Amino acid sequence: EELADKMKAAMSVIPGLDFEFTQPIEMRFNELITGVRSDVAIKIYGEDIGVLFELANRVDALIKHVPGAADIAVEKVAGLPQMAVSYNRDKIAQYGLNIKDLNRMVRMAFAGESAGVVLEGERRFDLVVRLGENFRTDIKNLQQLYVDLPNGQQIPLAEVAAISYQTGPAKISRDDTRRRIVIGINVRNRDVESLVEEIQDILAADLVLPSGYYITYGGQFENLQNAKRRLMVAVPVALALIFVMLYFTFGSVKQALMVYTAIPLAAIGGILLLWIRGLPFSISAGVGFIALFGIAVLNGIVLIEFFNELKEKGIMNIRERVLKGTEMRLRPVLLTASAAALGFFPMAFSTSAGAEVQRPLATVVIGGLITATLLTLVVLPVLYTLFTKELETPVKPKKEHSQHMSKFPVVLLVAIGIIMSMPSNVQAQNRTIDLEQAINLAWEHNLGLRASELKIEQYKKLEKTSFDMGRTSVYYSFDENNLTEEGNQLDVYGAQQTVSFPGVYANQKKLQQQNTKLRETEYEISKTHVVREISKAYYEVLYRYNRHRQLTYLDSLYSGFAAAANRRFELGESDYLEKITAHARHQELSTQKQQAFLDIEVGYQRLGGLMQLEERFEIVYQDLPKLQSPVYNLEEQVSKNPGVQLHEQITQVAEAQTKVEKSKLWPDLKAEYFLGRDRGENESNFNGYQFGLGIPLIRTAQKGKVQAARIEHDIRQKEAENFRLSLASRYEQLKALRQKYEEAVDYYQSSGLSMAEEIIQMAKKSYLSGETGYLQYIQSLESAEQINLSYLDNLNLYNQTVLEIQYLINP
Repeated sequence: EELADKMKAAMSVIPGLDFEFTQPIEMRFNELITGVRSDVAIKIYGEDIGVLFELANRVDALIKHVPGAADIAVEKVAGLPQMAVSYNRDKIAQYGLNIKDLNRMVRMAFAGESAGVVLEGERRFDLVVRLGENFRTDIKNLQQLYVDLPNGQQIPLAEVAAISYQTGPAKISRDDTRRRIVIGINVRNRDVESLVEEIQDILAADLVLPSGYYITYGGQFENLQNAKRRLMVAVPVALALIFVMLYFTFGSVKQALMVYTAIPLAAIGGILLLWIRGLPFSISAGVGFIALFGIAVLNGIVLIEFFNELKEKGIMNIRERVLKGTEMRLRPVLLTASAAALGFFPMAFSTSAGAEVQRPLATVVIGGLITATLLTLVVLPVLYTLFTKELETPVKPKKEHSQHMSKFPVVLLVAIGIIMSMPSNVQAQNRTIDLEQAINLAWEHNLGLRASELKIEQYKKLEKTSFDMGRTSVYYSFDENNLTEEGNQLDVYGAQQTVSFPGVYANQKKLQQQNTKLRETEYEISKTHVVREISKAYYEVLYRYNRHRQLTYLDSLYSGFAAAANRRFELGESDYLEKITAHARHQELSTQKQQAFLDIEVGYQRLGGLMQLEERFEIVYQDLPKLQSPVYNLEEQVSKNPGVQLHEQITQVAEAQTKVEKSKLWPDLKAEYFLGRDRGENESNFNGYQFGLGIPLIRTAQKGKVQAARIEHDIRQKEAENFRLSLASRYEQLKALRQKYEEAVDYYQSSGLSMAEEIIQMAKKSYLSGETGYLQYIQSLESAEQINLSYLDNLNLYNQTVLEIQYLINP
């Protein structure tokens, strides 16, 4: 502030100079609030620019002597010299001319018109024709500008138009479609609110506004009013929460109110120290009071808790309890307050950046803690003595279940506070994941992989079915054909079993093991497929995000210049074609941006479908990277492809099936045991055994199965070889595509993107300087846009090709 005063005194000797003093961050923040770089903005709204400028100067004269109002600056909206061309329409009609051609000629003479295109390699520049610089400096050059008549003759422009110097508006500012002018004021050595209130009183008494004109106040004052409204909600809520917490701590309204007295005691100290240091009340001071109230009650909690503890230990005399408790808790109370106060000391005396925010907050906390601590050690014991009744018997400790129950309201209250403190427009926090996390989540949740794992378990269980002897036959027969010596019939009990040749079971075991390995290979292929699809979907979303970001940037450019084209048309500086072209292109680009946003949502749906994740998520946004693609040895890497391993495994399964069918040509083994019992008076038993072979005499059917199995084996071998050849061919195709896209990406990264940025900058510069028209500007932007979007398209195709190669050769 001292430096600003000295600089103001030194520069005030320069006549006609207006100046103001501010800081970069403060200036930008003020500009974000109301579009004005000063602390306080007095805005006058009305229709006539001249009346607004006159009123603003009267306001300047009325308030320039108000204490604290520094760097008063009236917005310059009038007094801009300009060449005015007023056409004589009668003479224009007499000569057979039209205003459109005259406007085009004047625009071409000073701003320039495109007469062709100059090509330099891949770069394209408009060839602009206009008057030389020495013929664009004097009004006589414009008056003597010759106009071609329909009969071939020429006349000076002054013949059909009155050309003169005139003053016009320097700029026209609007808020909510209403014209306005701003008087900016920087506040120095005074608080904003009292300054604005004094200015309001002065203007209400001495300034009479015409009908339809009115004044508003913005800048830091507007921010102060908004913050005060928020504090009027936040402070009562904070005070209420503190009281509720105290109640749940002590379980007594009386003791909670005792501790609560620390809050007004702390407020006294905070206000007093602000007054002593000459600091005005500000939003940071208000926040300091909220922090102070929470810290101030700690000392009261320390004292009251210890008083209650002494009471439970049997000290029933209140006077003795208070004196002993205050003496023993003096050091903890002082330590609690001094630790917090000393922590705020560097902020209270800060002179670095942000000191204007730190000083009031720290001052409030330090002053409040000093008074709250001193008065708590006196006032709180007195209140405790007055309002605590002496009991005859010690207070019983609280039951355990009640202690647990008392925690529930506190937890519930804290949860409600956290929920209320969340922004209202946030419903759920999206989970942010990178590619590795996406793959792990897919492996964890993908039901297809779970099904493949279950198949492996299924075939492991089927391995136990390899040794299957079939069912054992148990029978009973009554035999009258084979009589005993006494001529009695026999009761015959028996069991028989038929088993295949042992080699059959061994081959069936190998077949089931090969089937299990086949399912394991299928599972690995499924995992690799998930990795490939997740990677492609992830980078596809990242590509669509970058494309949407590029279109958003271009849309912002087209939006501004579409409004400029509309304004130029209203002023008669351009034709309707230029206006409608600008708006059509802006609408088209806005539609493309919206479609790009929807493409991102579609990409998220695909990625989420692959991950099968129910909760919402978003990826880690970044610039679309260029993936590395190492050179592979085709013959060496082909064998690692899961598809090749799958076909090899299928061939081995067919070979094992052939061995099983061949082994079934071997004879079966049969065994039988029976017991015969004599049904006569002298019972006797007869044993019998039977062994045999089941020889397939007619082997045609089984031989057919063996031959079919061999053919199946040959088919699988041919398919495996065909897959190898197809894999090699597909790799060569992808390698050619990778080279194609990589060359395009390298071109854009080396020169294309820089040229696109250069085209945009040169187009802006040429358009703003009047060297090119809007249509030429649009064409330049479209060229740059096509370069940037083509780069993203080629980079995405390159990445997708690299991912396909990695899956094909070395997953």
